[in-house]
Amino acid sequence: MPEWRWRTFPVYVAFSLGGFIGLYVGLLVQGTDNTAFTYTVFIVFATLLGFGLSRITTRWLVNRRVIRPKARPR
Repeated sequence: MPEWRWRTFPVYVAFSLGGFIGLYVGLLVQGTDNTAFTYTVFIVFATLLGFGLSRITTRWLVNRRVIRPKARPR
C-alpha cells in the first residue's frame, strides 16, 4: 500500500466539500435539527470551502498569466 499524505490540499478540499454538501442536504431534507450549532458548523464548512476555492481560483489565474505571483521576501 502506498503511504497516504493526509495533510495535502486535495484532502482538505474533499473534506470541506463533503462537509458542506452533507450539511446542506441535511438541512434541505430536515435530517438535522435547525439549531444554532448546526448553522455554526455549516458556516465553518462554508468558510473552509471558500478558502479552498480561492486557492484553486488563484492558481488558475496564475497559470493563465492573468495575475503574477508575488515575489517571496528575502
